[in-house]
Amino acid sequence: MVSVIICFYERLDHLKCCLDSLSLNTSAFDEVVVADDGSSLKTVEAFRKHIKKYDFPITHAWQPNEGFRLAASRNNGIRQARGDYLIFLDCDFLVLPNTIAEHLQAARPGRVVAGGFKYLDEPSTKEILNTSISHGLIEKLDRGISNGEILKRHRRTIKRTILIRLRLKSPKSQSLGGHFSIYKKDLERVNGYDENYVGWGGEDEDLGIRLVRAGIYCRSAIRSARVLHLWHPPAIKDRHWQEGPNIQYFNRKEIPVFCINGLQAQPGSSSKQW
Repeated sequence: MVSVIICFYERLDHLKCCLDSLSLNTSAFDEVVVADDGSSLKTVEAFRKHIKKYDFPITHAWQPNEGFRLAASRNNGIRQARGDYLIFLDCDFLVLPNTIAEHLQAARPGRVVAGGFKYLDEPSTKEILNTSISHGLIEKLDRGISNGEILKRHRRTIKRTILIRLRLKSPKSQSLGGHFSIYKKDLERVNGYDENYVGWGGEDEDLGIRLVRAGIYCRSAIRSARVLHLWHPPAIKDRHWQEGPNIQYFNRKEIPVFCINGLQAQPGSSSKQW
């Protein structure tokens, strides 16, 4: 069984587009789990009315709004997912028609599959938000953006994995963003995301490190499993996550493979310790 987990907060117009694009991929997955990081009651009510239009199961995995808690939100989605294979997306992704199938073709136990993306500009995003989603429209927009950056990322990912496996590159270089897939059992081996990451950044890099140390390396499906990233104003302007609240925790001396405060929370795990 295949579960698609979508990270979401408030951007309902973008989520609708993401779900509409997934409706063109329905033969390749079994359910969608929307991992909601505390959207307002108004947004939740509108979302729950809207999902009645889709003919695939959608679970709304909501958590209280206690600041930016992407790690906890993703774990919440993982817990509620019924699938043994998980595909992660962000709500501002427009999924190309064959993307889910390409993830499944690349899937292997003990591996995490990286997908690719292209950025849409503001005019193209406005077109999407005001038009019915179709194969033709998505493919037209995809063709209008060069494949050059996609190919560079694909090659960099392959090279990085080889160097990490040869211990010529640090595991810290394996970061997982909002478009990847993995067997649930492999995530459970490292206890999912570390929920001690609260606030912007670090949770993806932390997960990448722990997966490498568990022997779970990255495969690239960047050329074939692609999404279009809808434009929106930056949520956090001109700030790298290394300047945020999580950098000291990330740089602690020991990062255990099986995180303490993860899918299965351990006693005394509710606060950061380093």
